Amino acid sequence: MSTANVSTHYISEKVARVRWLPEQLQQSERFITGSWDMDRNFVRLWRLQANQCATASESENVDQMPRCMDKVAMEDDVTGMEFVDKDTLAVSCADGHLSVINVQRAVEEDQLQRKARSERLHCFQRSGESAPCTDISVYGTDIATAGEDGCVNIVSVGNVRQVKRKIEAESMALFSICYISQQELVTANRMGVIRMLDARVATEAQPKTTFMVASQDDKSSNFASALATHPMQQHILLCGSEEGSITVWDLRNLNYPASYLSAHKSPINEIGFHRKDPSKLFTAAEGGEVWMWSENKVLGSELVGQSPWLSGDRVRSLVDVEGVLSNIRKAVNSFDVHGSRLVCGGDTEAVYLVDNIA
Repeated sequence: MSTANVSTHYISEKVARVRWLPEQLQQSERFITGSWDMDRNFVRLWRLQANQCATASESENVDQMPRCMDKVAMEDDVTGMEFVDKDTLAVSCADGHLSVINVQRAVEEDQLQRKARSERLHCFQRSGESAPCTDISVYGTDIATAGEDGCVNIVSVGNVRQVKRKIEAESMALFSICYISQQELVTANRMGVIRMLDARVATEAQPKTTFMVASQDDKSSNFASALATHPMQQHILLCGSEEGSITVWDLRNLNYPASYLSAHKSPINEIGFHRKDPSKLFTAAEGGEVWMWSENKVLGSELVGQSPWLSGDRVRSLVDVEGVLSNIRKAVNSFDVHGSRLVCGGDTEAVYLVDNIA
């Protein structure tokens, strides 16, 4: 990754989530941002276009610049954003609602159109006030939302106004949610408890399977601030934590964590694998960093049929780490990788494009 090229583009909005538009056969040229902590928050569609101001004599020229093609005003901070298919985007907000936005690609001007908005999915029982929706996860056409009310709601993208399943998972706020399979979900709460849920059954029939995030110090609390599963091996769950560490669980054996890595010195805001190359993992941290973790192909060849992430204390020697972005000085909240290009954004009111990432 020595030839990676980083460019900074200021957009005057704090970025809560960023996602590339899915493309099957080519490098994506479009991405979506969702803002937070602004007077008015928007979901914006950006398209990379040739930089008209570039000159042949300057070595620091940026070949492509993002141009805002369209935007949709949101009622509150954007808290989650995932594509259901190549043209359909699910967006959660801090007001407890979920929106479905359609992306219309065009030769000249792409467009965004909000197709539906759910009823209020999350609210505090005692006060009746709206509870923020904190995270979403997508599997097929199903969208699962987690909220500060401790509840999980599952809706279908075709009818987000009707809740298919409501699960009262916790008595405290949920921070993260992740589909393992069509039937299984994991959630993480403020106390570091990770809970497995069955999407098919009601609250009373839920399994009692729970496990904890590992901590550097047994006397201090730690919670999972971000969750991700391996794209090819869904039983491998990675938990980015408040202390900046990564705990790896093999969901087939929950007696103890499979691996534990000290990583960032600040909370991990997002964690995820490269979709097409799962030998690469990325983490974004509150301290203004994005790191890439790559499986060491030479040493990893000893592990026949086993993932390096499940190798316990040996994981540090089997995985190489390098900084993709550093010294931002404010939180990097979100990233996404498509092909050889990474986009990320955070509280600096800028998006960062990194070429030749893989």
